[in-house]
Amino acid sequence: MGNTLGGRAAIEALASRFPQLYVAPADDAEEAYKRAALSGIAPEDANLDHFVGDERDELREVETPAGPIEVLFLANRADFERFLQIMGHRARPEAIAPSIGAITYRGLADWGKVADAARAYIESGGDNWPAEFARLAKEPGSFRSEIIAISGGPYSNIAAERTPFGPDEWLEVSREIRLHHECAHVVCRRLMPDNIAPVWDEVTADMVGLLCATGRFDASLEDVFLGVSEQGYVGGRLEEYLDEEQRERIDDIAREVHAALVRLEEDLATRDASQAFDILLEMKRSPLIAY
Repeated sequence: MGNTLGGRAAIEALASRFPQLYVAPADDAEEAYKRAALSGIAPEDANLDHFVGDERDELREVETPAGPIEVLFLANRADFERFLQIMGHRARPEAIAPSIGAITYRGLADWGKVADAARAYIESGGDNWPAEFARLAKEPGSFRSEIIAISGGPYSNIAAERTPFGPDEWLEVSREIRLHHECAHVVCRRLMPDNIAPVWDEVTADMVGLLCATGRFDASLEDVFLGVSEQGYVGGRLEEYLDEEQRERIDDIAREVHAALVRLEEDLATRDASQAFDILLEMKRSPLIAY
């Protein structure tokens, strides 16, 4: 694991790099958003009072085979929605669907990287930073960052009573599953962008989440997440990843997925959970199901 900032320091650190976070969502906030996001100019009265904050908030850097990944956890649902309104909706107070618990933003202009580059350029004797900035900014991906934002709440909207965990413990476990699940998707997108199988992608991302959060892959818990069983489909996330034709035979697919989960648990029983991302890449290369 890389660097971690907790509490108020998490959102403050991001605002120093993404000054649009100083812009409170409002119907007339788009111009202030543009100045901040596109030019790095924070509002004159810059503050973060529109974020309630929570001591459990966390900005974490997760080390992976695809490089470090930044993840922001906001414990307060209102703060999570506000973050999405600013970063994804140009500070417009758009409604955020309750079903959204995580989102990844790619290609964000990172003014912290700009400041670091300017400092290094001047310290090396450079005397025309505007020209140097214009040159560097033309390079693909220059001064850009990727951030995952996640909220609290039970994973897959599964009540603690359906898991081996108590209510408080389940919320903590849910956070770690969700965090590492999203990181797994980023790793696959960076390293294996053309290897796409919606159901298997979700299974292996959940696998990473469970290994990192609990130290083991629990096939029965994954059954609950996806809504599969030996008898067929019983209601869960599986149908979200199937096309119309596949949904017509969802019971057969559910039974196939259930059998794959049982085998996956057996295959992982002796594996080192700390190697979850390496296992992910192995499993992506040798899928147990074709969906």
